[in-house]
Amino acid sequence: MLNLGEVRLPTDKDYENIRELCESDQGWTIDFTKNNLKIWTKQNELSPFKMIRAWAEFSDVSATVIYNVIQDDEYRRHWDTKLDSCHDICYITPCSNIGYYAIKSPKPFKNRDFVTQQCWLDLGPNKDKILFNHSVNHAKCPPKKGYVRGLSFITATVIKPTSPKSCILYYVTQSDPGGSFPVWVVNSATRVFAPKFMKKIYKASLKYEKWKAKHNPGFMPWVNPDQFSVARIDWNDIQPLDLGQFKKNQIDESQIAENQVQENDADDD
Repeated sequence: MLNLGEVRLPTDKDYENIRELCESDQGWTIDFTKNNLKIWTKQNELSPFKMIRAWAEFSDVSATVIYNVIQDDEYRRHWDTKLDSCHDICYITPCSNIGYYAIKSPKPFKNRDFVTQQCWLDLGPNKDKILFNHSVNHAKCPPKKGYVRGLSFITATVIKPTSPKSCILYYVTQSDPGGSFPVWVVNSATRVFAPKFMKKIYKASLKYEKWKAKHNPGFMPWVNPDQFSVARIDWNDIQPLDLGQFKKNQIDESQIAENQVQENDADDD
């Protein structure tokens, strides 16, 4: 897999590694299971936040729809109430770009933003779809005032069709949102974040085809790369990702108590 800060063309081996990461049970501890959803975690030295692995089986949503929902930034602005903004920075290949996204944090936490290389592979109708991203450093998107720059060590998705209208979704992520967080936030990430994310993706997927039919139905640059409107990558814009500098520019929010937090997402239930 690609290393943090590394920008290069994704290879077949990268996608094979992502598939293994998502599908293998080795080294994971089961933390949550309910109906069609399972959550595992794994601790490593990268971050106090554990690596999270989620599995869900959907009987009434196709793999293609899930794939398009994850890729469609315009639709994400419609359904993801946590999203503050997102845009493409540059285009690398027909299956990879560099993008920016910012997320709203519940007050009094600062909002977070990320710059990532995103890669995707659709193996065809009724076949697997694989996506992954990791943080990089792009000269035209430095840290912004009012945001804490986070890191995505890896965020990966494998979507496996089980029929033309059903699928299994694997999702693995390990991120460091930057700054110093209270212990209660670190401990709640598994039981809160991952189940909510899977539930929201499912709900958004149920409504996608009807929505897309009315909103630029032919615009799908992840399928039709000639529709990319951003410039090709300038390799001079790719800078080293200095973890020492990253940590130096963070803030301390470790003293924020759980009863001080004002949740800003009315769609979490």
